[in-house]
Amino acid sequence: MKILLLSAGVFLVGSFVAAQNVADSTRQLYDNNQMANKVYNDGLAQAEDGQYAEAIADFNKAIQLNPEFSKAIYNRGCIRLHLNNPEGALEDFNRVINIRPTAKAYLGRALAHARMENAQKALEDLSVALAEDSKFAKAYYHRGCIYFESGKYQEALDDFNKAIEAEPGYAYAYNDRGSTYLKLKEYQKALDDFRKATSVDPKLSFAFNNMGMVHELLGDMEAAIEDYTAAIRVDPEYHLAFNNRGKAKFQAGDYEGAEADFTGALSLSPEYVRALNNRGNTRYMLGNFEGAISDYNEAIKLDPRYGEAYLNRGIAREMMRDNEGACRDWSKALSLGVEQADSYVNEQCK
Repeated sequence: MKILLLSAGVFLVGSFVAAQNVADSTRQLYDNNQMANKVYNDGLAQAEDGQYAEAIADFNKAIQLNPEFSKAIYNRGCIRLHLNNPEGALEDFNRVINIRPTAKAYLGRALAHARMENAQKALEDLSVALAEDSKFAKAYYHRGCIYFESGKYQEALDDFNKAIEAEPGYAYAYNDRGSTYLKLKEYQKALDDFRKATSVDPKLSFAFNNMGMVHELLGDMEAAIEDYTAAIRVDPEYHLAFNNRGKAKFQAGDYEGAEADFTGALSLSPEYVRALNNRGNTRYMLGNFEGAISDYNEAIKLDPRYGEAYLNRGIAREMMRDNEGACRDWSKALSLGVEQADSYVNEQCK
């Protein structure tokens, strides 16, 4: 009887210890989750302030406290992708999908694949994301971007349409649909979309720049200059817009204004070879042949295969009576595929 009581007593003690362990374990898990949530929220605040290293550190702590914390893993993946670490991002999105597959997780993994130049895997993940959520505007948009980059403009157009249908205020989708129409040479539709993008988001500097490109193609330099000016107003460090406005001014015959804009582009991006070549052309038109040659020299130094710079330097050298140097440049330009150089070589270098 004592043995039975002992056995019973041992059993009861064992149950108490087990219950106590479960309670302690539950309490520890609760405390860990509470702390993980706090650290996670700190990470979100750091990310919103652009403090990405600190945000990742907070997400790491949250994940250490709760290895199944999919939101922390997902957001760490997003930051890694933003910081151009697609391999790390891919690892995080894979982990999220294993824990809790969502359309957003598949989108994130697709973007990591795309950054790693694996378009096929990106498309596969985007298809899964859209199967999970048929109204997922961002998935349609990014799939459209991949189609655009691969030259499949009709497929891109279809996806941008679906993105806009799902989210009518999607400024980026309007801009990129406009870029697709531009590739298809449907200029008015392109212009309408770029204009819509800027009306939805007046700070979308590149949409203003794109409007300028369309107006330039349509021969309306005054409107193009206004558009490029709007782009620069939104983003004063937009070197492409300075260069493009310089080209429009050049075509309008405002060589002094064009030179100032190309100089502005180069002050923001000193190794921008197109701006160097364009400023060289402008200085040539202003009769500053030495300045033009200096710009072409710098462009060629930065890009030894820049055929147009050789062609233009040859023309400037001819004006400086350096016929031998001019012929060398034209021959080099021809070898680099600049067909226009053929007439110079055949007519002036015999």
